[in-house]
Amino acid sequence: MAQQLGPDTQLQETLAANPLQADDNPQEGDSAYNASDASSSLQASLASSILNYKYENGRRYHAFREGTYLVPNDEEEQDRMDLVHHLYCLALGEELFLAPLADEPSRVLDLGTGTGVWAMDVAEYVPNGSSLVDWHMTEILNSSLYPSAEVIGTDLSPIQPGWTPPNCIFEVDDFESDWPYRKPFDFIHARELEGCIGNEKRLFDQAFQHLAPGGYVEFQATYARFLSDDDTAKEATNAQFWLKTLIDGLAQFGKPLDCAIGWKDKLEAAGCVDVQQEIRKVPVGSWPKDPKLKELSRFQGIQQMKAVESYTPAVFGRILGWSNEGTQVLIAKVRKELTNPKVHLYIPVYFVWGKRP
Repeated sequence: MAQQLGPDTQLQETLAANPLQADDNPQEGDSAYNASDASSSLQASLASSILNYKYENGRRYHAFREGTYLVPNDEEEQDRMDLVHHLYCLALGEELFLAPLADEPSRVLDLGTGTGVWAMDVAEYVPNGSSLVDWHMTEILNSSLYPSAEVIGTDLSPIQPGWTPPNCIFEVDDFESDWPYRKPFDFIHARELEGCIGNEKRLFDQAFQHLAPGGYVEFQATYARFLSDDDTAKEATNAQFWLKTLIDGLAQFGKPLDCAIGWKDKLEAAGCVDVQQEIRKVPVGSWPKDPKLKELSRFQGIQQMKAVESYTPAVFGRILGWSNEGTQVLIAKVRKELTNPKVHLYIPVYFVWGKRP
């Protein structure tokens, strides 16, 4: 039985209806885990304060709106961001989003774009005049069609590559501030913003207000729980303790980690119609029997361990007062449990989208 998560009936029904099967012959070492800067012209155009990064416990953090985001922006974290993009493509069957866009959008906004890989994929490969509903990544990768959509990606850090498709631009901005855009967007996308939002109502209201009539907004995020269909999640005591402590720390910080469960209602409250929600299981490790899930879970195992290393230091140190030594001891224990093929963990991932009438 999957663990009970509270009032979200759809989550419980989804998890119970799709139990994951473990590989009968897992290998202890069966894991893929083994322990660019922007162009000079871009750097020259930015204020020095934006590039005056902060360093702590060997990690680099953003300077713009310093302290409002507790995850690093260094190369190690950028590698994790790119891996997250790959994971979502696998989880979505090599789609970039689930919102049923009938026509090519003329303007697209990607909030918290990170390394910008999603925005660049959309900008470079969405075909002009084609229906996006039936456009798969396998076709995208073989496409040389030139798109016409204008794609804007925003982030606190200018960590995107210097080379970009000509119709894709990146801006240093805080999506929790007033949005400066005068022209509406046909599609607004946001991924992995859990732990980043201080005022969800304001964010969803601004997204709705900046949509063109008939435009869609889509949020994608993990729901911060380690679950299992066979109760082995109970054996991951250190991982469960780490996640609960992380949730508590970010709640104290004012930016909840376990927020995706309420996003459907918030989109509807903002004014969106035809709001839909899908919940998919993403396994952690290499334990699933299904070959596609095994591939997904191997990458998620790598990503999850990198996420532990990225999220923990600032939250545990700055917010909860842990020493760096104590934090590193816990991280080592969590890593050991995440690589145990006898513990069949997975994480629910939410996909929520809605339309402006």
